[in-house]
Amino acid sequence: MSDEAARRPTRGALAVDADGTGHAAPSVLLDMMRQLRTRERSHLGRLLHEGPIQQLAALALELGEVRAMGAPPSDELDDITRQVHAVGRELCRLQDELWPFPWPGSGLIETLKQRTAWLLLTPLAVAVGEGVTGLPQADIQTVGDVTELILTGLGQAEAWDRPVVMVRARPDLIFLELNMRSAPGYDPASGGSAAVEAWLHRLAAAIQARARVGFDDRRLRIWMEIPRCPDHRPGTRAET
Repeated sequence: MSDEAARRPTRGALAVDADGTGHAAPSVLLDMMRQLRTRERSHLGRLLHEGPIQQLAALALELGEVRAMGAPPSDELDDITRQVHAVGRELCRLQDELWPFPWPGSGLIETLKQRTAWLLLTPLAVAVGEGVTGLPQADIQTVGDVTELILTGLGQAEAWDRPVVMVRARPDLIFLELNMRSAPGYDPASGGSAAVEAWLHRLAAAIQARARVGFDDRRLRIWMEIPRCPDHRPGTRAET
């Protein structure tokens, strides 16, 4: 086998070797996910801008020209004009909100709430523990990534009620605990506790974290110990 062939990753192998061990560093994997989501959202934003937003703008201009040409006053025309402008504003708002992550400086609490809102019917409650006040932006994004990935892996995150996440930190680790109770009429056993545990441990292995999962009286409890970003700046503080 040639040296070039030896260096080429096999089919299906992870082509990222950030730490020399054959495994991608947690920050590399999470950055890959962020880049993919950013590209997807940018594409959707362009589709909105170049498609329906432009079409509505052209329609609004045509309506204005009809009025300028002396069309008689009409409640129906007024109503159509209002609807066109309202839909245009809503599409522009959606385009502005297609940024895939909360803006830097949003803080841990707001970041977690925004990152999980699309997955949960009940808003996430966030409890901030020791060491979290000084978390830099990189670690805040990591906590948001991991929490969102946990909920995504549940498959039916909306089937859980009263979700609460507690976050605390040490210089080397971030401790994340997620608690939820099953919603009325939902049987936790039907969600496959083994599948939830398997997903959690796959996620933990991918980001080199430690994880545990437990079911107790229709309550799901998840613990994660996440390595801090190696290049975090303790002096760079983010408001919570």
